[in-house]
Amino acid sequence: MDLTDVVLEYDELVSAISTLEKRREELRNRIMNTFKEKGIDVMRIGNVELRRHKVDWKLWRVRRLKPYLQERELWDMVESVDRKTLSKLIEKGFLTEEELEGMYDVETRYSLHVNRV
Repeated sequence: MDLTDVVLEYDELVSAISTLEKRREELRNRIMNTFKEKGIDVMRIGNVELRRHKVDWKLWRVRRLKPYLQERELWDMVESVDRKTLSKLIEKGFLTEEELEGMYDVETRYSLHVNRV
């Protein structure tokens, strides 16, 4: 296989992946809408089980959070508002959920898990 064939195949794969990802998102939206309409979190069709998992995301308000963390001398550990880093600081006891209340908004998101049963 020469370089021309490699490049052309690569281009075909990138295009196919893009098409598949777009279709997957369309199907996911339809499935998630069905979960919402029916008020369910688990659906089994044949040997395929779909589970909707609810997750509340904190959307941090940097203008409030940064001065607070600087005052506590924790901003250098964070450097930017990163959900994982802040969660670790809470887990390790440097911060509490209560003291950070009002410094974030909560957005509910859902993930979709597919299992063969």
